[in-house]
Amino acid sequence: MSTATFVVVLERKIFRGGPVRRNSSHFYTRSVWRGRAMLAMAMLPLLILATAPVKAQLAGDGFGSSQVVKATGQAVPAKLQAAGRGVIVIRVVVAFGYHIQSHHPLENFLIPALVKLLPSRGLVFSAVRYPAAKIIVVSKDITSKGKLSVFEGRFKIIVPFKVLSTAAPGRRTITVSFTFQACNDHSCLMPQTLHLQMPVRIIRAVAAPATILPTKTPLVPAVRPRATGLARPNAPRSNASAVAMELNAINALHYQVSSPSEPIWQLVIFALLGGLILNVMPCVLPVIPLKVLAMVQQAHGSRPRAVLHAAVFAAGIVSLFLILAVLMGAYRAATGQALTYGMQYQHPWFLISIALVVLALALSMLGVWTVQPPQALAAIDTSGSGLFGAFCTGLLATLLASSCSAPFLGIMLTWALVQPTWIVALFFVLIGIGMAWPYVLLAAFPAWLNRIPRAGRWSELLKEALGLVMVGVAVYLLLSTEDRTQIVVGFALAVILAMVCWGWGRLPDVNMTHRKIWTIRSGILAAGIIAGIFFVDFTGGIPAGGNAAADVINSHSHAFQVNRWQAFSPGRMLAALRAGHPVVIDFSAPWCINCKYVKATVLDAPAVRHVYARTGTVLFSADIDRPVDKAIWLKLGGRALPYLAILSPHRPVTPEILRDLYTQRDVIRDIHAAVR
Repeated sequence: MSTATFVVVLERKIFRGGPVRRNSSHFYTRSVWRGRAMLAMAMLPLLILATAPVKAQLAGDGFGSSQVVKATGQAVPAKLQAAGRGVIVIRVVVAFGYHIQSHHPLENFLIPALVKLLPSRGLVFSAVRYPAAKIIVVSKDITSKGKLSVFEGRFKIIVPFKVLSTAAPGRRTITVSFTFQACNDHSCLMPQTLHLQMPVRIIRAVAAPATILPTKTPLVPAVRPRATGLARPNAPRSNASAVAMELNAINALHYQVSSPSEPIWQLVIFALLGGLILNVMPCVLPVIPLKVLAMVQQAHGSRPRAVLHAAVFAAGIVSLFLILAVLMGAYRAATGQALTYGMQYQHPWFLISIALVVLALALSMLGVWTVQPPQALAAIDTSGSGLFGAFCTGLLATLLASSCSAPFLGIMLTWALVQPTWIVALFFVLIGIGMAWPYVLLAAFPAWLNRIPRAGRWSELLKEALGLVMVGVAVYLLLSTEDRTQIVVGFALAVILAMVCWGWGRLPDVNMTHRKIWTIRSGILAAGIIAGIFFVDFTGGIPAGGNAAADVINSHSHAFQVNRWQAFSPGRMLAALRAGHPVVIDFSAPWCINCKYVKATVLDAPAVRHVYARTGTVLFSADIDRPVDKAIWLKLGGRALPYLAILSPHRPVTPEILRDLYTQRDVIRDIHAAVR
């Protein structure tokens, strides 16, 4: 018998068993309420005992998880001199009965304990030292191996670090993110990321020997005995200086990469042609559904209206190119860092935000919800041609297309992005004009568009099918983030957004008043925002991309393999060149569709692979989201992706550069030239 049933039965026993004078309603009412009050006081201990197991179960299934794992951090010592060394001590306490996976789980699907450090000016971090893991036996229903590698109880995680000799005195804040998932014998809690901050003070700077080594060491004495100008870094004494030595080794290299020498009028043509070709590039795949719908909407309409629609669409394209140029110029003025095309895609928040916009648009195409422009804009758009939607479509098309470059753009961007901001803005506007003018031209002369059948059921089916394509694009963008926590947060926000869009479009009814409809929608929107903020805060936010600590992992090894893609490091590159091997460095990023297309169709083609094997080519994959990889990319003149560098062991400082989209013949030609 449940507690509620017991209360009802007991109440009936009390008020039906005793002598109650029913002829007096006042007396009867007072007796009833007095009896109920006495009954509530008697049942209070019973209710507490009944709900105690429920509370315990909730606490064990993910509620109150902050009490399960606690972590504190401390920098020892808190004051250091320049060129001094210290350690970061992270003390972790896991509640009794719980464990977290070690940093090397026995199964790929398990979430490892992971410590990441954000870069801090003047400090260089070493590899993270985790405690020894404990192997526990579990049911094979949990893992096929029947065992887990875990951390339990109290333990410490150590991160050595070093203060650079050139570090200015002052205070620093070391920020550490600690990601883990706590489990017990029955269930697992949500993965968490704790952010710890530790103050450090540098009290004075002491001159120290430079870590840049001589640049006149012979590269391959047996082949070319004269000096080549390449630095030859010795094996690092400790992990603490690994990243600094890698960056110093890159800075010591003096590559002779020819800058564009074309006249201005030719660069202008390159900008217009590059914008035009951008319409058919793989990186523009996400906006193809938008362009198809735009052309279908222009069909069977009056020519002036079609031209106006296309002109507003083109204005959206050009406007966002101009906005990007101004923002990039402001970023360079504020940070002093070099400009790169598509740099906004290096931030996980930007990728997730764009994915959510694409998902919302896809759900609108699928009929889940509709969005109307503000009344002021709707009043301006009296023609009914959807000018607000056309302008927003142009903005989104440009934003999605700005991740990679097209043929002719690479040469133009290499020159333009090192010029003053107004020149950058001018050439970005030219790119936008080159990308947008075909739509205006097709609208002015829509002969072949008139062959499209008139709108009907087929056009609705087409819109829904393209909506499904856009859902796939949103999933691709979410998976382009490099961190597992970023992917989890992105998909969770996508689910929340989908629920908000569904509630926005489905819960209001046409029979409701306008005020009631917007009250419902406002409540749904507010609930979605609160849920999103709560989830992001619960998971500890979105960790930033690559950091100095991650770059130390492979810095010690100078071992390389022939005809096999491997992570880039300056030590491996120099070792391969000294051994007489040509080197290929493929610069890419997880969000670059063009890069994946080129690697699949050109760099990994059988004919090119055969040349790799025959010439002993060493292959490196470089991700520009990582600091060291981006440093060598900028050193080689990189400003846009895709970007390929081919280095010869005989002429190591004069690499061959292939930009944008290139062919198998181009790669084979330059590799043969590198071995001569």
